[in-house]
Amino acid sequence: MKYSFPDVPAHLVSVAHAIPVQYKNYQYPFTQGHLLTAPAAVILEQQITLKGCVVSHHWMFVKAPVKLLLQADSQGFTLHCMLQGSTDCRFNGKEKFRLYQGQYNLLQLQQGSHVIHLNPGIYASWATDSPYELLTEMAHGSVHARDLLQHPQYRAEGTGTAKPFSGIMWNKLYQLIEEINQSTPGKTTTEMQLYGKLLEIQAMVLEDLDNAAGTTYRDANSKLFETIRVFLSNHLDARPDLAQLARCFCMSQSKLKQGFKKYYATTVWSYHHQQRMERSMQLLLHTSKSVANIAAELGYMPTNFARDFKKFYGYSPRSHRSNGVSFAEKE
Repeated sequence: MKYSFPDVPAHLVSVAHAIPVQYKNYQYPFTQGHLLTAPAAVILEQQITLKGCVVSHHWMFVKAPVKLLLQADSQGFTLHCMLQGSTDCRFNGKEKFRLYQGQYNLLQLQQGSHVIHLNPGIYASWATDSPYELLTEMAHGSVHARDLLQHPQYRAEGTGTAKPFSGIMWNKLYQLIEEINQSTPGKTTTEMQLYGKLLEIQAMVLEDLDNAAGTTYRDANSKLFETIRVFLSNHLDARPDLAQLARCFCMSQSKLKQGFKKYYATTVWSYHHQQRMERSMQLLLHTSKSVANIAAELGYMPTNFARDFKKFYGYSPRSHRSNGVSFAEKE
């Protein structure tokens, strides 16, 4: 998957393979990247090809509203995951739709004009372009997924896609994407492992689409707020910034607060804090990680973690690790 600036004169767009220091922290070891720079935005593109599948990660640093042209690397399927930020899209001049942070989309991009509009901010996306035959073969045992992929809008000889099939990203998907990003290919065995992770991701997405066939949501906003809830559960390393969270999901802070309270009968902060505490309990009982390392993993200073844990559960993290079974029995 590649991006370009259709409305920017060519002499104002530059490509650099030497990454400036301010973008170094955004690089991943899985491949060499390059920087695409225009007056309104900078795109850090990192891409690798594994057995016919193209894996790409993009960071987009947007200073002013900008239009991007999107092009797939193959005529098969694109699994697109929005890791940070939400963006408006229009494929082949058809219906406008939104790619939401924390959701994946299964796209089938034919030749045509695929446009993305970005407002100022920082965006991150991960995608893999796979041959049509690979995904349809993997979907053979799933009736719903097979029927989905054989729909005329998604066949290789089709004319493009309308609104894509989407789902909510779950923890295992984030984990596999991060493992791919942090890998260092070069050896045949490593590339085989990466390809295995890629197949695992695609298989899980097909299974998720199959399971989602019978899923119903209460109203038009319930899937969006479920995406927000799952996103919070998958990002426990820092207290959520409500202004940034609302901006990333294209809503006001008041709508975010009211909607979350409506669907989950709690506040964003209370839910996130509870998830942090429950996760810390699991790590204390089921891993050998030190209390300090658990605190760091959840975005805490050790003393603050111990204070919050004791306030939440009534005893210290070390006591919980030593007596977790008896405490659980008492409860």
